[in-house]
Amino acid sequence: MSDHCLICGLPISRASMGETLKSLLSCLDRGQGAWLLTLNTEMLSRFSRDPGYRDLVAQADIITADGMPLVWASRLICPENPIEERTTGVDLVDAYLRLPIVPAFAVIGGIEPGLTLKRYGEAATQACGYLFTGQVDLSDEQVQMFADTLAEKGIRVVFLALGVPKQDRLAVSLRAKVPGLLIAGVGGTFEILGPQGSRAPRWMQSAGLEWFYRLLQEPGRLWKRYLLHYPAGLSLLLKDTVKARLSRSP
Repeated sequence: MSDHCLICGLPISRASMGETLKSLLSCLDRGQGAWLLTLNTEMLSRFSRDPGYRDLVAQADIITADGMPLVWASRLICPENPIEERTTGVDLVDAYLRLPIVPAFAVIGGIEPGLTLKRYGEAATQACGYLFTGQVDLSDEQVQMFADTLAEKGIRVVFLALGVPKQDRLAVSLRAKVPGLLIAGVGGTFEILGPQGSRAPRWMQSAGLEWFYRLLQEPGRLWKRYLLHYPAGLSLLLKDTVKARLSRSP
């Protein structure tokens, strides 16, 4: 049986968050590179505004369901073996930083990610071999600088905390220069896990309302994303679900 569910033309992994992390660590042990993308409604909404963006994210080696709408859609699109749980960048980074032995990693982007690392203790802080919080312009010179620095320091795990589509474009560029990298785009993860951040209660996460919790936290910054852009992503997901159900009808 396939290990993914095809949603909006993209193969979404059925693996749990724990299984996904183990898979990444296994790739690390084997010296194999991979680009992990956590797909959410914001990305789906961007498909309608930027058709080329879908082709970009389709290059990811592992795509997980970041939002509950994708999990719910899988129950209708792949009813025999749906996606059981979402795998978010926040949960993945949190689990990674709590490992008994944290493999060396880099963080590119984010707002004061060093403060977040301190919350996880000395092991996580020392494992961070490269931290870049300056302006990312995606120039050839800058991408080469990132590639050279990571190679020089022997770092293979990279968290890109830049938001979309910038982190996705950087992932493609970096992977082309250093195929052995394990790259994960994690957006605002380090702010959410940081001293000033907070996550929605578990019941809101399970109900697919984490977006509403975040909107209440930062209405000025997030209202356009959630109220203007997200409906387009949900509409695309609904159309794909209906299409899949009709194709399964006798």
